[in-house]
Amino acid sequence: MKVTSVSFQIFCHETEDVEKIKNALNSFLQDFLKYANISENPTEGHYGDKITLIKYDFQGKISEKIVDYLFSKLDKADLLYLVSTIDSRLEKSKIHIRIDKQKFIAEGKLYLRDGDDIIKIIISSVGGPKRVKEELNKIANRAMHTQFQD
Repeated sequence: MKVTSVSFQIFCHETEDVEKIKNALNSFLQDFLKYANISENPTEGHYGDKITLIKYDFQGKISEKIVDYLFSKLDKADLLYLVSTIDSRLEKSKIHIRIDKQKFIAEGKLYLRDGDDIIKIIISSVGGPKRVKEELNKIANRAMHTQFQD
């Protein structure tokens, strides 16, 4: 898949430890951090509560490596679920993935979650939705093939 950018977005509520969240993400992305454009922006929630939006943005060729790494860290069942629900996750050539934030912080593992309290990952690519679906199917097939060889 020809990936042009990857963005990790996390909303940290004032009751959460921002440093703990950043440490978990830094640890996960340690091999890619030198390529990251990291930003923190304070904002307010609907009821006036303080929220910090943390973003890790990656551009260019490193984005493809990050996507490969990301998909390799997904549980096989989650990868299959991602493929089966890709139509609801696609916006033109962008894939929107939601990861369970609390499990990620506690375990350092990726679990898909379609709800609140998530880490949102946006993968931008070229080629349109049809091409993205084809490439994602290839990735899932390779992952399943390697699972059965282990």
